[in-house]
Amino acid sequence: MVVKKDPMQANHEEIEGATNLEIMNLVKSLASKEYIRVTFNWQYYYCYLTESGIEYLRTYLALPAEVLPATHRKRETVRPEGRDRESDRPERPAFRGSGDREYRSRGGGFGRGGGDA
Repeated sequence: MVVKKDPMQANHEEIEGATNLEIMNLVKSLASKEYIRVTFNWQYYYCYLTESGIEYLRTYLALPAEVLPATHRKRETVRPEGRDRESDRPERPAFRGSGDREYRSRGGGFGRGGGDA
C-alpha cells in the first residue's frame, strides 16, 4: 500500500471512507507491531506485509492457510512442450571474436598507428 504524507488530505486515494490521517495512524500502528515494513521516499510511505503481518491478517479475517497475497505467490511460467530456457534464447554473436580481429588488423585510422606518414 502507498500512503502520501499529508495529514490534511480529506480522503485516502485507494481506500474509500477513510481519511489520509486515519490511514497514516493505521500504518504507524501496524509498523510498531512489525506487521508491515515501511519505506519512506519522496513524501510517500510504501508499506509491505511481513510474514507475521500475513499471519495476523489470516487470524483476524479467518482466512485459510492457502490464501496468500498476490505478491507472495510464485509465478507459474508455461513453456511449450520440449522447450527449455536455453533453447528459448536466440543465437547472438560473441562480443569479441574473429570478426573483431579482422577489423583491427585492417589499416588503422587516425590515431591508431596505422596511418601512412
